[in-house]
Amino acid sequence: MNNNDNKEIRSYPEPVEALIVVLASFFFLILMVVAVGAISGAKEPVEMIENSRSIYIFGGLVFLVVPLIYARIRKFDIVQVFRLKPVPAQIIYLSVVNAIGLTIIGDELDRIVQLIVPTPEWLTEMLKPLRVQSGAEWLQVLLGAVLIAAVAEEFLFRGFLQISLEKKGDVTRAVLLTSIAWTLIHQNPYWAIQIFVIGVLIGFVAWRTDSVFPAIVIHGIYNLIGVVLVNIDITEKFSFYEWKGHVNPLIVLFGLTLLVGTIRMMNRFYSK
Repeated sequence: MNNNDNKEIRSYPEPVEALIVVLASFFFLILMVVAVGAISGAKEPVEMIENSRSIYIFGGLVFLVVPLIYARIRKFDIVQVFRLKPVPAQIIYLSVVNAIGLTIIGDELDRIVQLIVPTPEWLTEMLKPLRVQSGAEWLQVLLGAVLIAAVAEEFLFRGFLQISLEKKGDVTRAVLLTSIAWTLIHQNPYWAIQIFVIGVLIGFVAWRTDSVFPAIVIHGIYNLIGVVLVNIDITEKFSFYEWKGHVNPLIVLFGLTLLVGTIRMMNRFYSK
């Protein structure tokens, strides 16, 4: 093993290290939610969320701060360890289109899963902090649940964790294990399939582009559309979107075309 190999190994955390950092981040997030809930006098989980909207929305910052501190302590190259490689504008455009297709497919997948495992009422209640009534609340939710959540989670998972797994083994396994970890962190068995599938697709894009920025764009737009849908009735605004309780098959086909087409274009771009 030469000096370059040693330098390569020291540039990234070991997979076990990365996993410990992920667990530590999750622990601090839960601690923040419980602490604020206790201070506000909340007794039930739903009350904790309702009485700590800021923590629920901005708590994602923990996923960014903890790995950053760890990377600094270990003297890792921040650009390398979080995969902060710039990408051409064309890739960002493709990521935006990819996110639209992924959102459509994700919506239909969610409807199919709910036929088998219906979402309980308490889970719907957990989304209350995302329902907004004023411009200030919109700003808070968009900043926290869209921008901060996308940046922090992609830094931690598709950047920090996935790249550590890629450096130690097969890329496919790295993407799958990262998606499993991302799914478990969400603690939502009713949406586990959807979260995992989305994680795999975003993980593939992060690996193919060797950058976390397209993943942030896809994740952010997916969350943005999700927040909008929590606050409006899409079937009332756009009746053509739904068909017999499912997404209109033509729209599903359109979404699938966008998803597959953008992935193929990215592959072609990076195969040159």
